[in-house]
Amino acid sequence: MFSKLPSLTTLLFFYHVSISSVKGTTLPYASESDFAALPNAAISLRDCAIKALGSDAVSRLVDNSSAAYDDARMGEKIQYDQFPTLIAYTKSSTEVQELVKCANANGIKAVPRSGGHHFESYSALSNTLVIDIGHIDSVTVASDRKTAVAGAGTRLGRLYLALDAHNTTFVGGICPTVGLSGLLASGGFSMVMRSQGLSVDYVQSLKAVNSAGVLVTASASQNSDLFWAMLGGGGGTYAIATEFTLRLSQLPRSAMVFLTWSGYNSTVTKGVAYQVAKRFLEWAPKADPAFTSQVNVYGNTVQVLGWYLGKSKVQLQELMDSSELLNVTGQAPRTVVIEGDCDTDNSRLFGYTTFTCQKDSDVNPFIMNTIQDPFSALPDGTPQFTYNETTVSSSVEAAPPWARFKRMGKSFYMQKDNLLQDEALEEIVSRIQSLDKDSQIWGEWHAWNITANKGTRNAFGWREEAYAHLQFQAHGSEDVVKQKGYEKWFEDLEAFLRPKTGMASYSGYMDANISTNPYESYFGGNVCKLVGVKKKYDPNNFFTNPFAITPVAPKGGSNNLVILAIYTLMQHNLVASGIMLFDIDALQGP
Repeated sequence: MFSKLPSLTTLLFFYHVSISSVKGTTLPYASESDFAALPNAAISLRDCAIKALGSDAVSRLVDNSSAAYDDARMGEKIQYDQFPTLIAYTKSSTEVQELVKCANANGIKAVPRSGGHHFESYSALSNTLVIDIGHIDSVTVASDRKTAVAGAGTRLGRLYLALDAHNTTFVGGICPTVGLSGLLASGGFSMVMRSQGLSVDYVQSLKAVNSAGVLVTASASQNSDLFWAMLGGGGGTYAIATEFTLRLSQLPRSAMVFLTWSGYNSTVTKGVAYQVAKRFLEWAPKADPAFTSQVNVYGNTVQVLGWYLGKSKVQLQELMDSSELLNVTGQAPRTVVIEGDCDTDNSRLFGYTTFTCQKDSDVNPFIMNTIQDPFSALPDGTPQFTYNETTVSSSVEAAPPWARFKRMGKSFYMQKDNLLQDEALEEIVSRIQSLDKDSQIWGEWHAWNITANKGTRNAFGWREEAYAHLQFQAHGSEDVVKQKGYEKWFEDLEAFLRPKTGMASYSGYMDANISTNPYESYFGGNVCKLVGVKKKYDPNNFFTNPFAITPVAPKGGSNNLVILAIYTLMQHNLVASGIMLFDIDALQGP
C-alpha cells in the first residue's frame, strides 16, 4: 500500500478506515503473518511437544479437543477472545528449550505464561504455543541466606513460605498467586517499596531460553543488556525466563494501620470519600519513606492501609496523628486499627485475613499456601486442568481457590511534576460512586515517591517520576447491556483522566484500550534501548504480544512511536482483507 514511510496524518486516516471496516477487531495484535503457521502445524506441534515432555506428556498438554481447554487457556481473567493452539505445562528449562524449538519448526509463536494474571490475557494468545512455567517453582536458599534460586514460575505465596523456613524473605507484592516472572517483567511494586525499592532491584541473575531454544544466563556482568531489559521491560518479549537468583532481605518487625470510613446513611458520601482521598494523596507520598500505603475508594467505603517498616505502634500513632487523616472529614473513621510488632507474614496479611499483629505462632499464612494452578473453577462447570498440584507447607492448610472474574481495569501514574488537580480528583471519586454494586468497582491508589535504589539499572521506566499510582478495577458482566455500560464507563474515564495525568502507566496492568502510545506509556524513555535489546536477542520477533517491544528501531521522536503503534493495529485489521501495508522495515533506523 505504501512504498515509503507515511505521515502520521495519512496513517491516522487509514487507521480510522481499518478499525471501522473490519468487524469484531478491538485489540491491536501483531500482524496475522506474525502468527501464521505451517499447514498441519497443530498436529505436528503436538507430536513434537509430546517428545519434548516425555513419558507424562499427554497429561501436560491441552488443546481444543481437551475437556479442560477453556480452563487451561484462561488465567485469572475470564475472557472469550484468546484460543491458543496448544498449552504445554513445563517442569524444567530443558523442556522449555525443546518446546521453543518445536514452535519454531512449525511456524508457531511461543508465548510464556507464569502466573496467568495478565490483564489482557496476552500470556495465552490465539494460534500460539503457550509455554506455562507454573510448575518450574523450586526454591533453593543459599547457606548464608543472602540469595535464593527460584523457578521463574514460582507464585509469590509459595516463594514467601519457602523463604520463611529460612527466616528470610524477598521484597515483593502481596498477591500470593502472582508469578515471579510476571512480577519482575513489570517492575514489581510492594507495600515496602518507598524505602526498599522495587522487586527488580533484588535480582542478581537470571536464566532464560532465547528464540533459538538456547538457555542463556544474564546478569550485570553477562548479557547485561538482556538482564536490564527483562527486569521491567515487559513480559513475553525477549526470552522465556526459567530461573532467577534473588537477593534476600530480613525485613524488620513493623507497625500497621487500617482505617475505614463507611456507614454514613448506608454509604460514604462523595464529600467524605473525596476528602479522605485528597488528604491521602497530599500527604502519603511525602511521608516518611519507611511508610508505604494505599487508599481504596469503593462505592460505599473508603479504606487506608499502611505498613510502617521497622517502626513501633507508638511511632505509627504519631505519624497518623500528624497526617490529619484521623479527623479530615470532621468525623473519626468508623474503624481505626493501629498495631505494632508485626512480623513480615503478618504485615503482608494485614487488612486482608487479619486486622491485628499476632504472636508469630498464631499467624496463619494459609492464603500463601497455593497450588501451582490456583484459580477457581469457571462458572459454566468446565473441568479444571490439574497436574501434580502441591503446596509448599504441610503444616499450613492449603489456600482456597483464587477467584476468577471478568476483569476490567485502568492504570495511571500521577507524576511529581503533574499532580492531579482537586476538581479532577473529586470527579473520579464521583464516577466510582456512580457505578452499580454489581461492578464491584474500586480505585486502589498507592503512594509512590520511591527514595530507594535511585539510578538502579533495570528497565522500569517511571521510578524517578512516579508520585502515586491510580489503579481502577471492576468486575465485568455477562449481561450484554450492563457490560457495554461498564465499557463506556472505562472509556470515559480514559478520556477524562489521561489528559490530566499524562501517558505513564504500569506495564503489569496493560490495557488494550489505552489512548496514548503504549510503548511510551509502559516503558517511558527506555523504548529505543529496549528495541535495541529486542533486535539483538529476538530479531525475528518470535516472542511477541500486542504491546511487546518490537525489533524495529523507530526514527525520531514520539510521532514515529505513534506510527509504530498504529501500524501494529492496522496490520491486524487490514491483513484479513488482503490489504498490504508498507514494509515495517521502513521505520527502521540506520
